[in-house]
This record gives sequence, structure tokens and C-alpha cells, in this order.
Amino acid sequence: MALTEEGKALTEANRLAQLGISAPAIIESRAAWRFLQLSDLDASFPRWATIQLGILRRYYDRSKTAAAAYVREYRGAEIGATAGVIISPAFPTAEMLNVIRVGGPVALKQAIKKGTNPDVAYAHGFDRLSGLVNRQVLAGGRSLVDETTAKDSGAVGWRRVSYGDPCTFCAMLVSRGNVYRSKRTTEGNILRPSRSGGEKLLFHGHCGCTAEIVYGEWIPTETEQRWVDAYDKAAKEADAAGEARTQDTILHRMRRDGDFRDSPKAA
Repeated sequence: MALTEEGKALTEANRLAQLGISAPAIIESRAAWRFLQLSDLDASFPRWATIQLGILRRYYDRSKTAAAAYVREYRGAEIGATAGVIISPAFPTAEMLNVIRVGGPVALKQAIKKGTNPDVAYAHGFDRLSGLVNRQVLAGGRSLVDETTAKDSGAVGWRRVSYGDPCTFCAMLVSRGNVYRSKRTTEGNILRPSRSGGEKLLFHGHCGCTAEIVYGEWIPTETEQRWVDAYDKAAKEADAAGEARTQDTILHRMRRDGDFRDSPKAA
């Protein structure tokens, strides 16, 4: 957790503010969904994509702006200095376009090909896309924290911060503490940081987690310690079974025995 109570409060305020930014982006995106016409997905895609990219860009920038203000205040609370470089990432147009292409017409075509009624596929098509909109918008603030941390000589890394009822995936990543810095990748193993890749791999579609710069020792909260313990138990089981510590070997064990949002016990 943050070194100070003020820093902790600022991180939570930023997490909620970021969700307040993604919410209207999803509403606007839902209204724009009608421009992707089921009768001719390919012909209607360019117009829809232009509109959707405009929405993503606008709210991505708002996410960055809010995160920049948060980082300044957070530094002041944690280390007594609001000054310092802040890296504002450029809007990744090509990535965004690919995400909405795959989440829009490609997903619809795949669902229809598998036998889903076209009208049903279209009616439910935005449900999945809404998660992608949330992730891509919040990537603005998350990327700013990620890239700023990499240029902050006083930071030891950044950590994932969730709320009290996360899914197993989020709890597992929270349990890793401040291992995250700039340009990480799974390299086939989401538990091993690297210097290539990107932060987008660490956040699923409807994720409400945020990123917090760590300037000192990370001391888990009581709740976070339970997640650390759950990870350690699952990891030891994987070791005993002769398995590498990967998402496939850790998550199902944590989910099975835990009380996470997607655990059997929580159902």
C-alpha cells in the first residue's frame, strides 16, 4: 500500500475517477453501435470506426489528464515533491482500430458462423465490446503511470490496486506487489515481468483496478495478504506437481480454494 494515508486515499480517488471516465465512454459507444450495421458489416465499418475511435481518443485523453493530476498529488503525499517528469503516452491509433475491428465486425461474424442467430449476435455484440472500451479508455491513465514510473528514479515500480472483491486474475496480479514497471509482457508466463510488451496485458475488459507508484517497501494490507497467501499456496501446489508457475497452473487453484468474485464458493 502507499506509504501515507493521504497517498492511499488519492489512489482510491483516482481509481473511482477513472471508472467515472470510462462509464460515459461506454454509454456513447453503445449509442454509436447502431452505425455498425448488421446488413453490411464491411461497408458500415469505416463510418462506425471513425466515430468509435473519436470516442476512445476523447476519453483516453481524459483518463491521462486525471492520472497526471493524481500522480502530482500522490508524489506530494508520498515523497513531499509534486515536481517530476510525467510521461503522457500518445493515443495508439493502430491498436485501438484493431481492437474495435476484432471486437466489432470480426466477433459478430464469428458468432454468426458458429450458429448464433444474427439478430441475437448483434443484440448482444456490444456487451463484449463494452469491456474493451473500458480497458482501452483506462489504458490512458494506466499507461501514463506505467511510463512515468519507468522514468522516475525514486520509484521502485508500480503495483496493481483493486477493490475488495476482485476476480481471481486481478487478485493474483495484486499479490505480486510492485513488480510492474514499463513495458512488461507475459512471455508465456504472466507471473514473470519483462522489458518488452505492454501494460494492456495486465487488465481484462471490465477491470476496475488501477496502478499506483511505489516509492518504498510494499506492505500488503490485511486483505491483500490473504491474496498473497492464496497465490503462495497455489504456487506450491504447482511446484509439487512439477508444473511451471503460469496463469494456467495458478489461477484455477486460487479460484478453487478462494473466496474471489469468480470462485465456486462465491457463487
